[in-house]
Amino acid sequence: MVCKFSSPVTFCLSLCFCLSSFAVARTVSGGRQDDAFWKSVLSADVVYVGETHNDAADHRYELELIRGLLKRKVQFAIGWEMFDQTQQSAIDAWESHLISLNEMLVRTDFQRRWGVYSHAYEQILKLTDDAEVRNLALNASPEVVRKVAEGQPLTKEERAAMPAGFKTSEKAYSYFLSMIGSHPGLDDVNRRRFFAAQNVWDQTMATRILHFKLLNPRTRLVVIAGSGHLSGGFGIPSYVNQRANLRQLILLPKGHAEPAIRPSEGHRLNSG
Repeated sequence: MVCKFSSPVTFCLSLCFCLSSFAVARTVSGGRQDDAFWKSVLSADVVYVGETHNDAADHRYELELIRGLLKRKVQFAIGWEMFDQTQQSAIDAWESHLISLNEMLVRTDFQRRWGVYSHAYEQILKLTDDAEVRNLALNASPEVVRKVAEGQPLTKEERAAMPAGFKTSEKAYSYFLSMIGSHPGLDDVNRRRFFAAQNVWDQTMATRILHFKLLNPRTRLVVIAGSGHLSGGFGIPSYVNQRANLRQLILLPKGHAEPAIRPSEGHRLNSG
């Protein structure tokens, strides 16, 4: 897929979509949800589904996964890239039946930001409501990501909400560059800023996952995110792995389950 953007800022804010397309395109065969598949899923603490946001087949795969978990009466929650952490209060109000699903989607501006890609997101939310499955907003505030991408100063409150304590590497940066390809007008300063913005996304989502698992160790977390946040041995799972001894499974709808990332000896779950 070739992505064109009118400005570096537009490029950064659209980055997640393009990374997803790149990663999924490298897989080939469809992933059948058979007994072996479910054995892998049920042995994991965190299950990631890496989607291309505008791919209908990926959303059918996600629906099948959620329905399969409900059918098997698995205790699980869903973590969403599609909601940022400032929107958790709206999700909580909806789950407590204080507001309707439609009002929650309006408050979070969901239809404009994400609903344009698929109705499956709303179908999944309705399924979780009926089954009393919890939903977790994972992502960073778009405003914070934008500021990081532009090199603008953050407020005191924004700095306090930034993820901290994670390590990244030049290998991760090189992989990031391989995914975004060549874009006119992007110098090294802008590329580094966009990499920092990507890490704000990934590290914030990792922090939210770690905190949830700390408080809910027996509840499996199913994470729905663009595959660019999960691929290449980098992204969210690698940051979770820095802090926690968790069994992680990455599912790519068009291909295969990537091998679970193996935690290193001595890692212990903490609130991050």
